[in-house]
Amino acid sequence: MGKMKIEIWSDIACPYCYIGKRKLETALDKFPYKDEVEMVWHSYELDAELPKEALKISIYEYFAAKYRMSLDESHQNMENVTRLAKEVGLNYDFDKLVVANTSDALRLVKLANEQGLATEAEEELFDAYFVKGKDISDKDTLIELGSQIGLDRQAIVNLLVSDKYQNEIKSDVAYSENVLNLEYIPFYIFNDKHMVEGSISVEDYLKILNTSYNEWKNGIQNVESDLISGRSCSIDGVCD
Repeated sequence: MGKMKIEIWSDIACPYCYIGKRKLETALDKFPYKDEVEMVWHSYELDAELPKEALKISIYEYFAAKYRMSLDESHQNMENVTRLAKEVGLNYDFDKLVVANTSDALRLVKLANEQGLATEAEEELFDAYFVKGKDISDKDTLIELGSQIGLDRQAIVNLLVSDKYQNEIKSDVAYSENVLNLEYIPFYIFNDKHMVEGSISVEDYLKILNTSYNEWKNGIQNVESDLISGRSCSIDGVCD
């Protein structure tokens, strides 16, 4: 019968995507049928216009300039997100964060997916970006992170000197915008039916897991799609 799928649209630079990942994993740990559930990761670039080389300005300056807010407002925004991350055991450090293009990092996730390691790649990249202050646009950094989860170093090198998976990323984004009308990430679809926009509570993830699993296991088809919203980043990069 395979596994019940949870499809996820996400970007490494989305703070709520990492928070949502941790909450969903906590819910799965409480779910008795965890082994029958599969997470499928899709790509979404919040700022595809960023140059390939990391910016020399802080995340506070970047947000203030891009979204026409003051530096104080930018700092306050990051402080609020840091507090929410701390609630799920994540120690975000925006003072060290390197503002970087995520295209190659998302391609690394695609490579990892070929070996069933996409979730592990997401974890390493989120941690590197939000906690450890690493430049996830840097090729040596990506080789190091990919190797840590068991990917072949030469395969990563070959990936990074090519344009492999770029079309797949474009397809992910196009489908999310043109078919799903996605406006915020993280965005989840449970069992092809139930949609979640943003990071929600562990309890709500668990409720959707139970509902979706029951429908999937019993072959229930005639279910109307619904949408639950939580904290998220809009597709123009603004995080609320």
